[in-house]
Amino acid sequence: MSNFHPLPRADRRFLVGILLFAVLPFLPLSRDVSVAGLALMAWLLAALMVLAPVIALMRIVASHHCNR
Repeated sequence: MSNFHPLPRADRRFLVGILLFAVLPFLPLSRDVSVAGLALMAWLLAALMVLAPVIALMRIVASHHCNR
């Protein structure tokens, strides 16, 4: 018997996507590229910081509407 709560497949995909997107800025390629005077690494980390919670909240709201 498992001690963990089962994680739905969509949630697993979301977590894997966040982890992959979090690794992307630390690749050597993203350090040399500059967009609007700011390193691509900074843009990707800022996007992750903003988009991850927004997408998670959207998924939570959508799942609550489906359960009603």
